[in-house]
Amino acid sequence: MGLARTTNPMATSIVRRIGDDGGALTRDVVSELDNLIAWAKLSPRCIHRSTASTNSSGAGPDTLHTFTLPANSLQANGDYLRIEYSGVFAVDDDDKGIRATFGGTEYANRGLGKTDFDGSVGWVLRSTIIRLSTTSVRVASVVTACVLIADSLNAFTGTSGNGGLMLASNLDITGLSDLTANTTTMTMQSLGVNANDVTQNLAIIELTQQ
Repeated sequence: MGLARTTNPMATSIVRRIGDDGGALTRDVVSELDNLIAWAKLSPRCIHRSTASTNSSGAGPDTLHTFTLPANSLQANGDYLRIEYSGVFAVDDDDKGIRATFGGTEYANRGLGKTDFDGSVGWVLRSTIIRLSTTSVRVASVVTACVLIADSLNAFTGTSGNGGLMLASNLDITGLSDLTANTTTMTMQSLGVNANDVTQNLAIIELTQQ
């Protein structure tokens, strides 16, 4: 019987060893499988992705995206999530903003409220959420919303939409329900004036465990 095809060197070694041993799982094969499992666990893996486009319905906060983090995803201190949300602000004179929550606590755009963007401006929120204990995490995030304008000589002349922002945030969220035993709700929300002020069209969530 031919060997299975794989591009992973460790997996290739295991497949060959099983073939050489006539299909028996020898002690060496079991050891290599254990190593492969440990390697895979330490590697970041995507646990959620979405390109669905969702528009705000009014002043908000309107929930544009929700993800339920399975219980025991952050199963040890130091396990962490990498998150990217992205979308666009509408071309109008309304004040607009975004906010993100983890377990019901806001961690992005705290105190910022809404900003006057008049042009079509893309926004991106990137965050890292790392477990500190069974009931607490630390969140580091950066949100940007700005389009740079350059002339024919590539000289910077300003921004589109009469505005732009870059906001870094770092805080600890405490008092969460036991992360090992309970699911945790993660939301991306809009702040606006009218419907369609804010659109989200990308969400990617990656998990790294020890």
